[in-house]
Amino acid sequence: MLGLMEPIRLIIIDQHTGVRNALRVRLRSAPSIRIVGTMDAAEAQELVERDLGLDVALLGLTGQNDELRRVIKLVKLLVKQGTAVLALTSYIDDLARQMVLQAGASDYRLKNINTPELIAEIELLAESHRGEYLDNL
Repeated sequence: MLGLMEPIRLIIIDQHTGVRNALRVRLRSAPSIRIVGTMDAAEAQELVERDLGLDVALLGLTGQNDELRRVIKLVKLLVKQGTAVLALTSYIDDLARQMVLQAGASDYRLKNINTPELIAEIELLAESHRGEYLDNL
């Protein structure tokens, strides 16, 4: 989809190590994606403040109120730096969905999304993100 462009710089953020590892394994097969790191939201907050030039962030949601507040702040920071955010959740929560999308996330999907669909979504977000960047030059 992205042709000869640079690989998509992606970060995986989730509170659960197992989920991060599973997402990393699922996405390793995609030559268009370069995983820059996997971490929890607290670690990501510190790292993202350095502005790593990320294209896409996969951001896992838990549903706990305190965690949701931290995630909303993280979404805003990522979006401010020009990173497309794909929120992933285990179950649909309309309030969390609304808050994350209002904070600037590009989409809100269930974590059980199949791998080819997830890769296609990441590529679409990166392509859109890069297109917006070029339009603003």
